[in-house]
Amino acid sequence: MKTKISYLMLLFGGTFFFMQCKSPATTNTQVKSSEPEAKIVSTDTILWNEHIHDFKMVPSGPPANTKYIFVNQTQQTIKIDRVEVGCSCTASEYSKNDIKPNDTGWISASYKTANTFGYFRKHVDVFFTNGQKTHLILTGTVDPMIPAGK
Repeated sequence: MKTKISYLMLLFGGTFFFMQCKSPATTNTQVKSSEPEAKIVSTDTILWNEHIHDFKMVPSGPPANTKYIFVNQTQQTIKIDRVEVGCSCTASEYSKNDIKPNDTGWISASYKTANTFGYFRKHVDVFFTNGQKTHLILTGTVDPMIPAGK
């Protein structure tokens, strides 16, 4: 019985292997150009100091605050169009001015820890006037046993 199963597995495995192989007649050949290959380099980026901020352990009570910093590496002046938070327990502020190429902007985000405990993972979505969107994440654990202010 084991021998029959082994033969069947070998038969099906071998068939599958040969079905995956292409014959030389069906293989596409590419002619290499004598010119060097062009590389695409993206210059329309917004570079962030971080996308995920982990607070680790925080006390219950005072909000857990962080500040995300970004550099406008696009070729145009941008502005934060709007910021959307994942829930009412998360708040944010942001730079309202125009951000020229190679200038910096910021988003501050906070998680309200009052009357909470345990792990949290919240997000803040940032929309720019040039159509780009960034998804920022706040994580951490609220420990009510940690004294506030320590």
